[in-house]
Amino acid sequence: MSKTCEICGKHPMSGKTISHAHNVNNRIFYPNLRTIKQVVNGTSKRIKICMKCLKATAKS
Repeated sequence: MSKTCEICGKHPMSGKTISHAHNVNNRIFYPNLRTIKQVVNGTSKRIKICMKCLKATAKS
């Protein structure tokens, strides 16, 4: 399964975890995705969207 928002295209990004002792480890930042049902071209479809897009669609 893809971990990408189908509206804005947000995807996992890589970075570093740095401890207080400055030990550095690689890590991955995942977007906060939720699966919702949305009508696309007259049919109901399940799509994965991030919370930022979900909030934006709820306001409009």
